[in-house]
Amino acid sequence: MASTYRSALLFKGDLLVGKSNYIEWLNNATLYLELNGFMPYIKGTKLAPDINLYYKDSNSPYSPELAIRYIDRKTEFEDNSLRALGAVKSIISLDNIKRFSDKKDAKELWDAITSTYGETSLEEVNRYLNKIIDSSPSSFTTIDEYTSTIQASALYLKDLGFELPKPIIACLLFKNLGSAYDSFTSRKYEELSSNIKDIKIETLISSIIAEEARMDSNVESKAFKAVKNNQKKCSYCKKQGHLKEECFSLHPELLEQYKAKSNTGPVQRQSSKAIMTSISSNVDDEVEVLM
Repeated sequence: MASTYRSALLFKGDLLVGKSNYIEWLNNATLYLELNGFMPYIKGTKLAPDINLYYKDSNSPYSPELAIRYIDRKTEFEDNSLRALGAVKSIISLDNIKRFSDKKDAKELWDAITSTYGETSLEEVNRYLNKIIDSSPSSFTTIDEYTSTIQASALYLKDLGFELPKPIIACLLFKNLGSAYDSFTSRKYEELSSNIKDIKIETLISSIIAEEARMDSNVESKAFKAVKNNQKKCSYCKKQGHLKEECFSLHPELLEQYKAKSNTGPVQRQSSKAIMTSISSNVDDEVEVLM
């Protein structure tokens, strides 16, 4: 067990301040204490060795071997109990350490914390509900952070005994996504309506994150193409944006093909008049166009 404590995992989250962050802290604290093996000492499921199993009375062990075993197990229990107490103290604020300074073991301290801050109030419910309602992707670095905040707040409300219906959570997730997601949300509304009572929030969140990745990929692809085109340099006219074999000055026939394509295509990026004027004024001065 000693090796378990030497390789203890670090606590994730903020120190316990009070009711304002008790629910978030409780989830992080429980996970931290369980993963590091402290919880049996905190919950009181791990008990000190029973002296009656080793001693006939307080001064008469059944055997020297049992006396040594009792001392070893008692010492181990006391050491681990102190470590558990220290673990709880390490994840609460200094003010709380002072407030509960009379608590001498991990279980006593834990029970005092949960009884002091564990009661649900309307203010707590309101705080987590507002976190969901007021959350917006623009307030976060990634869509993952946005969806995580809404999902976590919904879970905290559930822990408080006020579980939000899944269709409501889905609507709140869509609420502030913005116009860039209009096509996506329209498809999802239609898709989820077919089985509105069995919406899987985790699956929905994964699809929102995937949609952000897809949109980012498209933007990066366009930016890469623009940079790549800009890096081209014609060895004939010495201008950037195209290569020698694409040069209108060297290959006038390409200009005619481009004009024909531009006139029949959905978008004409540069007028033929502008192109002809530029070429007639200086045959070596090529018109820069987007290929």
